[in-house]
Amino acid sequence: MRQLLRNRPKPVLPTRNARIPAEVSFDGKASATATLVEIMAEDRPGLLYDLASALSSHGCNIEVVLIDTQAHKAIDVFYITAEGRKLEPENRERLEEALREACEPQRRGMRNRLA
Repeated sequence: MRQLLRNRPKPVLPTRNARIPAEVSFDGKASATATLVEIMAEDRPGLLYDLASALSSHGCNIEVVLIDTQAHKAIDVFYITAEGRKLEPENRERLEEALREACEPQRRGMRNRLA
């Protein structure tokens, strides 16, 4: 995956005025067995990989993922579990921070990871 992303041409980004701020929301009632996480952010190569990596690094399993892209806007919906159960509310804040960081258009560590 890293090799593919490194060799992929850089996309033309929207102007600064058209930038899409990341939005992360959780819904514990949408499913009987999983927590729904909805992420809307500026699309870029590797975004889905970075989001999945953030979820995994926080001990989450992705049960279902739905992805959509509208122009430069990514809309990703994950149904996740942690240790076979819905995500506990006290774990959401740290996960939300990690997901927002994963959405950053110019990820600080991305160049190092892909090199």
